[in-house]
Amino acid sequence: MSMKTLSNDFVFYGLLNFLQRAIGIIMIPIYTRVLSQNEYGQLDIILIVSSVFCVLVDLQFVVGFSRLYYQYKAAKKGERFAGTIVVSRLIGGIVLPVIFLIMGFLGKLEVSFLPSFKDNVGVWVLMCMSIPVTLTYEIMLLQVRMLRWKKWFAIGALSNCLLACLFSIFFVVGIKLGIVGVLLGLLLGKFIGLLLLSLGLCKDLKLCFDIKAFKELMHYSFPLIPGWWMAFGSAYLCRFFIFDTAGPSENAILAVCMKLASVIGFFNVSFQLAWQPLAMSYIERENSEQFYVRSMRLFIAGGIFSVFCFSAFIGPLLKVFTPSAYSVVQYYFPLFAIGSMLSGCANNLEIGNQIAKRTYLISISSFICVSINFIMLMIFTKRFGIIAAGIAWIISFFAKNVVMYITSQRSHYIAYDKRAFLLFIVGSGILFFLVFCSYNNYITPWLFTSCVALISVILPWFVMVPLERQKTSDILRLKLKNIF
Repeated sequence: MSMKTLSNDFVFYGLLNFLQRAIGIIMIPIYTRVLSQNEYGQLDIILIVSSVFCVLVDLQFVVGFSRLYYQYKAAKKGERFAGTIVVSRLIGGIVLPVIFLIMGFLGKLEVSFLPSFKDNVGVWVLMCMSIPVTLTYEIMLLQVRMLRWKKWFAIGALSNCLLACLFSIFFVVGIKLGIVGVLLGLLLGKFIGLLLLSLGLCKDLKLCFDIKAFKELMHYSFPLIPGWWMAFGSAYLCRFFIFDTAGPSENAILAVCMKLASVIGFFNVSFQLAWQPLAMSYIERENSEQFYVRSMRLFIAGGIFSVFCFSAFIGPLLKVFTPSAYSVVQYYFPLFAIGSMLSGCANNLEIGNQIAKRTYLISISSFICVSINFIMLMIFTKRFGIIAAGIAWIISFFAKNVVMYITSQRSHYIAYDKRAFLLFIVGSGILFFLVFCSYNNYITPWLFTSCVALISVILPWFVMVPLERQKTSDILRLKLKNIF
């Protein structure tokens, strides 16, 4: 029953979460044609800085909320607990951007790895305005998911996605406001989504600051903060290095590549949205190990399918939806897609340390990851550019997986299916070999697409055990019967 619930939640919450987070991907055909390559590269860095602020203010309260909300709701204090998190995020989301703006007006932000503050004042102001809105919206969306209010989750996610896209098109294509139009459209879409979620949660959210709840939240979340900051840094460090060493045009290429690779990241996040509440509820239950093993195998099978399927068709998609200058993205994409999968595996492997409440080990693994990534970028970016960024990403997240697996197993042993891990590694090697052959014209694009698409179906099948294969066959057979 739990695996069925996981699958259903993964499809529902995963799809809607993908839509509300995939605005940057959905709008790639518009942005890459309306904005110049330099402008798109600058926009990418500005949006990343916005994400950095959200991460700094979050303090891993999202994870703490997922862990403690049911406990407070059972004690009839759920609305105060949620309100405390909203208020704390609002305070941080206002204070930090104000400090940033003051530094900008004082001329302290004119650095080589950021777009000029003096030349883009309006853009930076809009970015800062979006921070408290984004932080509040995300925690409200999480609350309706924890309450399993699918209707309100759909309303909040879809309204943000649809309105942000429509407003952005209007301001960028219609009025031609450039980067300002993009940020203004995103801000308005998220603000309206926030208002709609507020209506749904009016009786389950009380704006207050409960010191006791805040202390308990900090006690749980604080050990996770360094790890989360460093994991985030590992994911986005390369953008600043490329912007600094190669300029905004080359960063635009990397931006498109990583946005497309973030589809795999969205798969990870969607899986986490469905898996996290169930994983926490299984702690100390008799059949918990079976759930963790099967869910990890499901994650690897789904991830392999996503990576290979997208890699197979990304070349034709780029030709249709982006200018020819971005066609080189198809050769970089597999590096970052595999890196995203490794990141998701590391997140799932954390469960052993979470069960044992040794969350400081998660921060240690993240520190190792970001250190390796930073050192490799420092040494190789100027010489190898985007390829160096992709390889550094893979090696750093692979190291994090190794550390996380060893520490988590010692904290709480779980008999994971090592065959699934091995097939993922072998499949990654095959994908890189095929990309190398395609890049050097040893094989035709048609042959590359056919081979990778075929592997995307065969390899996940071998990852699953016989019982899972049978269930998958039955589901597919039923779906096809209903269609035809």
